[in-house]
Amino acid sequence: MKKSPFVSLVFKGARFGEASMPLETLPELAAYRELVLEAAKALFQARNPTRKRLPRGFETGLHLVLEKVIEGGSAIPQISRVDERDLALFDVPREDDIFELARDLIQDGIAAGGMAPDVLPPDLAKQVLARFGSFGRTLGPDESILVGLPGNRNGAIYNRALRKKLVLQAQPLYEDEIDLVGDVRAADRDSEGFDLRTLEGIKYRVRVPEMFFPIALRSLSTSVPVRVRGTGLFDETGSLRRIEMATDVSIAEEDLAGDRRRGCPTPVEQQVRSLSILPAGWFDESSPGYQRGQLDWLLNLLKGILEGFNLPVPYLYPTPEGAARAEWPGSKWEVVANVGLMEHVAEVMAVRLDSDRIEEDKFSLNLPGSESKLGRFLVEHLEVS
Repeated sequence: MKKSPFVSLVFKGARFGEASMPLETLPELAAYRELVLEAAKALFQARNPTRKRLPRGFETGLHLVLEKVIEGGSAIPQISRVDERDLALFDVPREDDIFELARDLIQDGIAAGGMAPDVLPPDLAKQVLARFGSFGRTLGPDESILVGLPGNRNGAIYNRALRKKLVLQAQPLYEDEIDLVGDVRAADRDSEGFDLRTLEGIKYRVRVPEMFFPIALRSLSTSVPVRVRGTGLFDETGSLRRIEMATDVSIAEEDLAGDRRRGCPTPVEQQVRSLSILPAGWFDESSPGYQRGQLDWLLNLLKGILEGFNLPVPYLYPTPEGAARAEWPGSKWEVVANVGLMEHVAEVMAVRLDSDRIEEDKFSLNLPGSESKLGRFLVEHLEVS
């Protein structure tokens, strides 16, 4: 088995300071792998136009692993390629490895804002360009990913605007996140959907999982607006053409009570589940994996505090030591809680953003009343955010 550095993805933005890698951005790593794989398929088809199928086991030739995040002001996932074979793939010389060529093609395409016509035929180029729809979906307006060669802090800058440009070269619409508030005008349980009229007076059809349908019925019967989050299809002007999928529906009066209730858009259950995919050694050789029993306890703790004290969902991060780091950003305070999953201890720090004031506390969560004390600490600081 041979392991070699494959690419550096440097995540830029406030969320990625101190080598932090938010859990909701981890799908970007899988999306990058699918993007490179699609480029490799296109290159192979361009070189072998008479072949109707890819060679057996083609996709298994690209096995990427996340080894660690290098510190230095930004999150830098060190992504390596694992190759268990002694020979190059499909009779391609080692110095002409098709997956490395695909990696370079992606980086060049990002740098140039499109696929060079002398590298891929238009139809094959569109296949690759369409895959950019999944890469960069979690980026915020002021965030970007630097795509460079292994260990290199220089490379092509990829952001939301470039993602839109690349996808629109392949198709007339592109997919992005939606966050809409409006009134439910009609609901149909048989089709698991409802009609939403936004505050701007635009009507959309929304299909939702069964679990959200009672909220739509409540909105319809009480005329209370709802907030819909999910993904939608946009045209080149940035106008939403249709809603593809709703991942969350909530009563807007409760959700819009203030930024204090909004928090992280990713449900806490999903964030905790994401911790379970990190194996032992995910950061360095001493980093433990996360055990199911520990994560069940963490989820019960967070849900109890969030629901009991009406708190926003935190941003949840893994730590190299095997703890969980929960962050609540605010306009005046930023609160951070490091929760030891084995010791059941929470070390909490609140930082006043407009001064040097810092308040800290430590809670032994096995003691009676400790969860309530932790909740009151959070409320005391988050309510003034």
